[in-house]
Order: sequence, then structure tokens, then C-alpha cells
Amino acid sequence: MRRTLFAAVAVAVLAGTAPVAGAAKPAYKVPDDNPFAGTAGARPEIYAYGLRNPWRFSFDRATGDLVVSDVGQDAVEEVNFALRGQGGGANYGWNCFEGSQPYDGAPAGCVAPGHVPPVLEYSSAGTAPECSVIGGYVARDPALPIGGRYVYGDFCTGELRSAVLASGGATGDQSLNLVVPALATFGEDAAGRIHAGSVGGAVVRLVGLPGGVVGLAPVAAFAAPVTYITAPPGDHQRVFVTEQTGAIRVIRDGLVQPDPFLDLTGTVSTDNLERGVLSMAFAPDYASSRRFYVAYTALNGDVTIDEFRRSADDPDRADPASRRNLVTVEHRENGNHNAGQLQFGPDGLLYATIGDGGGGGDPNGNAQNLGTLLGKLIRIDPLPPGSHGRRKR
Repeated sequence: MRRTLFAAVAVAVLAGTAPVAGAAKPAYKVPDDNPFAGTAGARPEIYAYGLRNPWRFSFDRATGDLVVSDVGQDAVEEVNFALRGQGGGANYGWNCFEGSQPYDGAPAGCVAPGHVPPVLEYSSAGTAPECSVIGGYVARDPALPIGGRYVYGDFCTGELRSAVLASGGATGDQSLNLVVPALATFGEDAAGRIHAGSVGGAVVRLVGLPGGVVGLAPVAAFAAPVTYITAPPGDHQRVFVTEQTGAIRVIRDGLVQPDPFLDLTGTVSTDNLERGVLSMAFAPDYASSRRFYVAYTALNGDVTIDEFRRSADDPDRADPASRRNLVTVEHRENGNHNAGQLQFGPDGLLYATIGDGGGGGDPNGNAQNLGTLLGKLIRIDPLPPGSHGRRKR
């Protein structure tokens, strides 16, 4: 199918279940103010819905505004936007709509209550060279001459663009005249500097050049496809890179460390186009708790979010034995449309995107079904081991 995100690479993410059945202690708490908490027949973890393959989303580090990019089916790539605290319960329309337009393949009588159209969209129809939107970040790096502009790109063209986003729509959408071949992801370090990664394994950073121009500076090159780039809060020495095939690597003071921070090779599935290690996120209190989270596809095809802890002795190594399952999702019917992002929001809660379950046109109608986590953005509160589910915020 043409609208697969990485047509030649394995990339996937989660689609969820409640805390592990039979567990002595809950792995996470559903926030009381989640929009569907207490709604009969709805999964309480859901924060927003009507999404197809929301491979990347982000929060503006200055404002807390939410931006969710969603890969289209055959015609439209879209970027959705919500002001801080106002995205809960949003219905982004899939599979009744593709972008702002009614979807040609929608089932008869398809209804998307309260459809929120994207603030930015572009065509990927027909012979258009574009094919899959890669969502990025609102630039807050003071060294960049594009402060306040949202940086994004497209997988097939590799072109980087920027625009000003607002709830009423986007303005000033324009090319940065930069190309990252086989663009796979964007990421921010602790200082807010924007990085980009590719299926070819390259990691680059956006930099300001004389004359108010944005350029690309090489950072590192890896043998495997890069799926995400991030850093722990407040750590200006390290950048972490997830490789689709299983390893998470550390770039410390500009040098790639010889040993992986965590190696899940042999634990993750990388078959069926869109599977592997997808992203990671550090807990806001990582410096003291050492907790971080990884989204990946298990060998049986299930999409998984696990909690790990950094080694107490070596900040460049994780403790593999600390693994604790947070979310496990049966996702064996189709290997595509798993989305793939973990992100802690400005409220300190863990958000995750989940694709519609794969197949063309969402044949099972998951995105509009509040009884499943497929096709959703979810929000949960990870509970430390031993917690009984009562945590003050």
C-alpha cells in the first residue's frame, strides 16, 4: 500500500490495553480529567481520536501547545494543532475525513462527531512527490532565525519546511531549502535544538547561518535506521538515538559512545514494514528516579511500552533487568499503521500515539471507535513500582 510510512523499513508503535491483567500493582493510572474517563463503552486512556497513522507529535516547549501530524491514505498529509490544555476529546476525523476533505473510501454514513480539521495540510495524491508527513517541533532554539515556527518535512521528498501554527490555521508555510533524504524523524535535545534523523542512519542538527539562513550540521551516522532523537530533561551533554533494529545509543559531548545505552536487539520484531524500536521518553524526574520508557514491537507482533531505569552507576547505560511492562497491545493482524511516539506533556503525564491498526482505509473502523485505543492519542500517568495508584501531583 502506497501510504505506508517507511515503505522499505520497519517502524511501528503502540496500540493499547489497560494495565497488565493479573498484575499485583497497576502499571499506570488514568488521569481523572481524561476526556472519556467515566464514559460508558469508552477507553478512559483516550485523549484524542480519529487518527490514522500519527507517527510523530510534539509539545511546544515554550507554550505547551500540542501538534499532531498524521500520515494520509492516498491524498492528504495533515498537521493538527491544539492550544495547551484544549486538545482533550478532539476528533481529527479519520476515516470519515482525510485531512479536511471527506475520505473517498469512507463507509456509507460515516460520521465524525465534532470533526476538528487540520491547521495545515498538503497533497500527496496522484503523481505528487510527497507521500508521508514527518512531524517536527516548534523552533525555540535561540540560535535559529525561525523562532516560533513549526518545522516539519516529508518522508519521500526529504524537504524541510516551516510554518506558523494557530488554532485558526497555519500561515507562512514555506520551504527551508533543506533536504534530509529518507527523512524519518525529528527530535529535540535538552537545550531545545532541533535534530533530524533518516532511514539511512544520518543524524543532523538545524543550525543558524549568517544572513538569517537555516543550515544542517552533521551530528552522527548509524548503520541502522534512526527512529527518534531525544535527551533527558536538563542534560546538555547527551543526545539519545533510537535505532529501528533495537539499540538505543548515546551521543555524549558530540561523540557516539561505543556501547549501546540499551540493546533490545533480539527482543523486537523488525518485519512487516513498520515494526521495531519506535521512540523513547524520559520521566520528568529522570535525574532522581532514573525512569524512562521505550515503545517497540515485540517478537510476536504486539506493540509494547516498557519502563526501564538508568544504571545507578553509569549514566550512559540502562539496567535491562529493570524492565517493567506498562502497556501491551495485540497488533498481529497488520504490521503497519502503528504510529510511534512517546512524549511527556507539560502536565507531567505520558502521551502516546497509536495508529488505526493497519490495512487500507481503516477497514475495522477503529479510529472512530472509542472502545479501542487504535487510532488514538492516549494519556496516562505511569506509576512507580509498588505504587497502589494514589499519587499526588
